[in-house]
Amino acid sequence: NVITITTDLGDSFAAAQLQAVIASLGYKGKVIENHDVTNFSITEGAFQILSLSKFCPNDSIHVGIVDPGVGSERKGIIIHTKNYWFVGPDNGLLYPAANNNVIWNIWRLQESKVSDYVSNTFHGRDVFIKAAVYLSQGLRPEDFHSINIPSSNLKTLSFQNGQVLHIDHYGNIKVYWEKPIIPGKHLIVNSKKFHWDAPIVKTFSDVSPGSPLALLGSNLTLELAVNLKNASIIYDIKIDDILNITDK
Repeated sequence: NVITITTDLGDSFAAAQLQAVIASLGYKGKVIENHDVTNFSITEGAFQILSLSKFCPNDSIHVGIVDPGVGSERKGIIIHTKNYWFVGPDNGLLYPAANNNVIWNIWRLQESKVSDYVSNTFHGRDVFIKAAVYLSQGLRPEDFHSINIPSSNLKTLSFQNGQVLHIDHYGNIKVYWEKPIIPGKHLIVNSKKFHWDAPIVKTFSDVSPGSPLALLGSNLTLELAVNLKNASIIYDIKIDDILNITDK
């Protein structure tokens, strides 16, 4: 089995506790961890889970822990799709990836049935990762008293045209954009503070260093960049910004 963990924890202490719980439950499969989602960004977390799940083998279990509503009335859920399981908060985080893979069933977790101790601020450690390990060991959600719920109860999340989904280490900006990305055309990009023209190219070196560009990124999104520079700093772009983009 494979368990993936996508979080905004950004903290090796918190990540180590997840690993400790996994080990204590006897899990011996592969764990793939990503703790670099921007703080509190459900949108970026959803995009990263969607992107990561496409590369994973069938029956992988994807845990999402971007949970600004932890300890509140929001519910913890399990979603079973055609090929995968998803575990995390019902705040839209899991929806794009699950919906992309055809949702079969949804359960609401009963935290006290999953764990003897449940912190008000770390359900990822006390509930979600334990539920994932239980699933990997062949248990069904009903075996630890999860309650089947209709899909109409699930909180959904949709990306908006022009929405910034991720900014990578280099400052390249991944954007949800519904039109074809055709090399040779140009994009006119308007943000809150800047206006610029970006030619659509095949790769970064098709323009000179310091020049803006647009291309089809590795995750099949529109990617806005500046060759050998940090585009997000130059144009003051943040996660969840909505860019007004037109092509010509």
